[in-house]
Amino acid sequence: MTLALTICLATTTLWTAGKARSWQTGTWRDVHVAIPKVVFGVGRRPVDGGAGPLSAPARMEVRTYVIETDELRLELKENASSDFRRIDARVGQPVTFALEKNAVYIKEAEGVEHRLSVTRKVARKR
Repeated sequence: MTLALTICLATTTLWTAGKARSWQTGTWRDVHVAIPKVVFGVGRRPVDGGAGPLSAPARMEVRTYVIETDELRLELKENASSDFRRIDARVGQPVTFALEKNAVYIKEAEGVEHRLSVTRKVARKR
């Protein structure tokens, strides 16, 4: 029984270690927030769950970010409601990120990871 438990723990440890991200550093080059003029969608129910009128749908934002490294320029996009937590991105400041296929994970100061979609990836010439 002890041997089986040990093997299970070792396998779990190896499996979770495989999910480690390859973190890199870069610099924020651009941050832009656009708010669409027209919003389509269904409103929210009242907080108390009653049968009252629907409230307006949450205001959506399209947030675009640009990160540059010595080798890459990444253009990123996030579609989110205005009440969704924003990334503390300041142009010219360093950023820690991990690139995985068409997603970029931003590591914030508190260790929180934030996922963004890659819209454009350009190799930079030295």
